Amino acid sequence: MALDDFLVPVRKAEIELGKPLPFAVYDADRNLLLNRGVVVTSEHQLEELTRRGLFRERERNTASVAAARETAESERTSAKPTEESLSFEAIKLMPGDALQLQPLLEGQTERYTVRVIGIMRPKSVLVTAPVVEGKLIFVRDGQTYLVRAFSGLNVCAFKARVLKAQLQPFPYLHLSYPDSVQAMRIRKNMRAPVSIIVAVQDSEEARQSGAGRIVDLSVGGAKLLSPGALGVKDQTLWLSFKVNLGDMEEYVRTPAVIRSIGVEEDEQGKPMNAFGVQFGALSQSQRLIIMNLVYQHLLKDNA
Repeated sequence: MALDDFLVPVRKAEIELGKPLPFAVYDADRNLLLNRGVVVTSEHQLEELTRRGLFRERERNTASVAAARETAESERTSAKPTEESLSFEAIKLMPGDALQLQPLLEGQTERYTVRVIGIMRPKSVLVTAPVVEGKLIFVRDGQTYLVRAFSGLNVCAFKARVLKAQLQPFPYLHLSYPDSVQAMRIRKNMRAPVSIIVAVQDSEEARQSGAGRIVDLSVGGAKLLSPGALGVKDQTLWLSFKVNLGDMEEYVRTPAVIRSIGVEEDEQGKPMNAFGVQFGALSQSQRLIIMNLVYQHLLKDNA
């Protein structure tokens, strides 16, 4: 690559082990290797990076740097989830929609997936009874649950009491009708840390050409780690992987465009190729289960 006015070589001595990088690092083909703030933790990783040839952006004037930092801070702030109170009617639940029930009892963290049967405004919400591994879960009248639902890019939550658990003509529940729900918007750039095996194809009809592991996941895309080269920047791949969340499972197969390529260490400290990918169109069920995964992660962070 002929160096231009924007990239300059990085000396090995400019990267200090155990300290955040003061700049983003690129290779000779202008592929992003490490973002600013990433910590290089081992001499082996540093040697692997320098073997590729390292470059960084040329220092800009103070005003430009300040503007860039302000933009980054704005993006970071806007990525935070925002909550609002909505009427129950606003989330527009339909028969067949999935809900998640969590008992509001100390020490109970189980979550049961049920389906909406119908809504009797303003008296009751009818849902199927929870079943796990083919066995009906006992639900007593008067028990209170935290109910989670999905509407568009919103994850909604409300408390509901079991008015009546029925067994005939099939098991179902009458839940109390909520006055309002709390909605949290899941943005595309909100991510959840995961460890999911993914198969990679060069095209929809091609045979598997590689494999890797998804280490974080969002509705918009994912980060993959792989010991091999899966592709080049802006190349479209086909990804296949399975998302599990409690008793919910979804097989995802989607085109994805490589947006960034770098090098990162895995959990054992081994250098791996890191790929940031942007998903193509996902089905509604695929989006919902990924949103659910992200939401559970947000709950842990906010706990």
